[in-house]
Amino acid sequence: MIIWGMSGKGHDASVTVFETDEVGGRCNPVVCHYTQKPRHNKKELSDLLKYGTPEHIVWYENPWKKAFRMWWAGQEKPFKRNQIKKYLKEVLPIPLPTYSYVGHHEAHAAHFYESPFETAAIIVADSIGEWDTTSIWYGRQRYKNVKVRRVRYPDSLGLFYSALTQAAGLTPNKDEGKLEKMYNEDNLNEQCLRAIEDLVIPCNEGWRPMFWSNMHRGIGDKLSLFKQEDIATCTQFVFSKIMCKMAKHWSEELETKNIVLSGGCAFNKRVKADIEEMGLNVWSPANPGDGGSSRSCVLAYLRKQARFNVFFNQLWLNAK
Repeated sequence: MIIWGMSGKGHDASVTVFETDEVGGRCNPVVCHYTQKPRHNKKELSDLLKYGTPEHIVWYENPWKKAFRMWWAGQEKPFKRNQIKKYLKEVLPIPLPTYSYVGHHEAHAAHFYESPFETAAIIVADSIGEWDTTSIWYGRQRYKNVKVRRVRYPDSLGLFYSALTQAAGLTPNKDEGKLEKMYNEDNLNEQCLRAIEDLVIPCNEGWRPMFWSNMHRGIGDKLSLFKQEDIATCTQFVFSKIMCKMAKHWSEELETKNIVLSGGCAFNKRVKADIEEMGLNVWSPANPGDGGSSRSCVLAYLRKQARFNVFFNQLWLNAK
């Protein structure tokens, strides 16, 4: 059976072709086609038919939940922009096969099944899923991942980093990597650091990233007095501090030294190094962003269909 995992319709329009063995229960990715384009290309999809005609398509997020969040946030034409059935009919070179979708963060978390860990605390942090912006999962191989906590829009660690990328005079959702590379630990401006820390709401739970304002709208000119290098260094410092707190908290709570990072924030290499310095084992996929979800959404879908489900995991978590 051929299954296509698909992500995109906005950016990183990607496809992964899977071949499943229904007798042995195995599922192997045949080819991954990643792009940075907003939409899939019908000709490029036609080329993938040489691996077999897909009998099922898995989409990487729930379009209706996303539409409701966009409507709540006041974004234009949320329901028209999330008609996935119509979109698939437009871009596919074949009649629409059966299709389904998994949650955005559920897809990100499913990268765990490709990790070297038997168990792990999974941290998914990005800009926005449907509603979730940060989510914590308990992963156990051969079982469905269990979501144990979440942070919802508008509190978003990914949007925080993008807003400060913009405040530094760079392009948000594009130049975050440039901001990270500008980090210089010898350039930690105390005034700038305090100004950025003041954007974050202190939380008794310690791990939960929350902010005084909606970072989706940016932060205006609050950091206009500081140099670009100062903003970059202090942003990375605060960002890494929050991520390390999450890793430490959930490593202890879920009794595991293994951390899986996924979502757009997992592209940040310095954070991985900082968490490893705490004595934890860190793994993230080659493409932890939405493009990589064309691969992991199929893993999430197949885990839902598996004989082994969440029951025993859930009992263990409820006993905590």
